[in-house]
Amino acid sequence: MLVDSHAHLNMYEPGELPGVLERAVLAGVGGIVVPATGPDDLEAVTALVRDHLELLAGAVGVHPHEASSLNGEVKERLERLLGSDGIVAIGEIGLDYHYMSSPREDQIKALEWQLDLAMESGLPVILHNRESWEDMESILASRAGALHGVCHSFSEGEAATRSVVEMGLYVGISGMVTFRRADNVREVVRTAGMDRILVETDSPYLAPVPHRGRRNEPAWVRHVAEAVALELELGVREVVVRATASARRLFRLPEGWGAV
Repeated sequence: MLVDSHAHLNMYEPGELPGVLERAVLAGVGGIVVPATGPDDLEAVTALVRDHLELLAGAVGVHPHEASSLNGEVKERLERLLGSDGIVAIGEIGLDYHYMSSPREDQIKALEWQLDLAMESGLPVILHNRESWEDMESILASRAGALHGVCHSFSEGEAATRSVVEMGLYVGISGMVTFRRADNVREVVRTAGMDRILVETDSPYLAPVPHRGRRNEPAWVRHVAEAVALELELGVREVVVRATASARRLFRLPEGWGAV
């Protein structure tokens, strides 16, 4: 059974979700990790996961777009929700200098606080990076060896991937690996190797070929696994087994989870 290590299921309408989950299970997806993005969906993600513990695990965190909102009240909510059933990570957190929805200094402060919270709580992190790798690498390197997590939908190429692996982190490979011009993502796959790869959809974004241009969903994570298998010259079954084992290891998922 496949694990989709990153899907924003809370971004679907409630009436759509049963169909999304049913199609995922029928496609062989036995587990989905659902990250929050900020104050507006922390409790929603926690409740969604609680209602589907046999299939879903969750993460709570403040995305860099929302970094300026990380005040004392939001910090208290985050700390409280870490003890909720099915919450296995802190995320989605990181840096994003493309849109600059929050100032750089607010993003860095929010990231560092949440990384320290992860280390204190013993939880892994789900990391977002866009046009910010130099700062991200420096911040992560200062905590190397004490931090566990995944750089999700990673596309920074060979040198950055080697740095991620050396720090003991995983790379998340999304549907971008199927895009014709995404040689940088395929370079990440070759550099990281199967032992450091998780597969993900980042639903509802980044639908893989042959569904590109449509709204993505976890059922299509198999296309990602197939592309990884092709790039590494492995069987698809081996990629599925090893990526799922890595997801269970990183997120400390209980035995039997993801086998619906």
